[in-house]
Amino acid sequence: MNSKPYIGITGPVSVKETKQICKEFSKAKYNMFNPHVPMLGFLVSHKTLNRVELKNRRYPPIDLIPELLEATNNEVLTMIHYNSREIDTLSNQVSKIFEGIYESNLCKAIQLNIVWPDLNQISKIKEKYPEMEIVFQASHKAMEEKNPFQIVKGIKNYGDSINYVLIDPSGGRGMPFVIASSVAIYSELREQCPNLTVGFAGGFKGDNVGGRLIDLIRKTKETNFCIDAEGGLRDRITSAYGDDILNIEKVNDYLKTASKIIK
Repeated sequence: MNSKPYIGITGPVSVKETKQICKEFSKAKYNMFNPHVPMLGFLVSHKTLNRVELKNRRYPPIDLIPELLEATNNEVLTMIHYNSREIDTLSNQVSKIFEGIYESNLCKAIQLNIVWPDLNQISKIKEKYPEMEIVFQASHKAMEEKNPFQIVKGIKNYGDSINYVLIDPSGGRGMPFVIASSVAIYSELREQCPNLTVGFAGGFKGDNVGGRLIDLIRKTKETNFCIDAEGGLRDRITSAYGDDILNIEKVNDYLKTASKIIK
């Protein structure tokens, strides 16, 4: 059975933000029994995992992660969004992140923001955590100089080790994706990898999510896809990547508009 599609928001860094977003999900009538479940993503990097402080404001301290997960009160699908350049020890890093939180059912999902992670490492993660739902991020770097067939051929090699593919050329930069090219990848995935749940990310916010969802539904001829928003729901402080803060009003607009189209 395919994993449930989700409506996602990524990037809370405090208990207050986490609870606020969960409240907005509830107000928009998204819950874990809907066809589309609410998803809340928490950013972790190899640096924050090793307690190196980042200037990027979207990353909470690693020691705060269990408290943030508990603050969701099981009302959403919780997901760690992890990036690392230390690809040869990825499974060990994931074990370090999920120690305690997997067993206590605080989180059993991870999005790997890593360009073509090693299949053996993914297999080790799945072997240790058989209930883990793994999201492959089809980022702009992963898709660079590849056509849809080549991209999907690479994804297909992961077999049953992954559950989701997020077509995400923006990578949290708030840049709207080109619908035609993303749908071409989506269609190829649906044909070759029917057991995967596929989603879109890139620049979603309240004033564009409605039109973009309608366009995606019209082009894919279905509604069982995911969406995720990050950069478009934040207010910039400076032009530096990640130097921004969550705007709960933007979260409200995004969810309120999306909920009118897909539930």
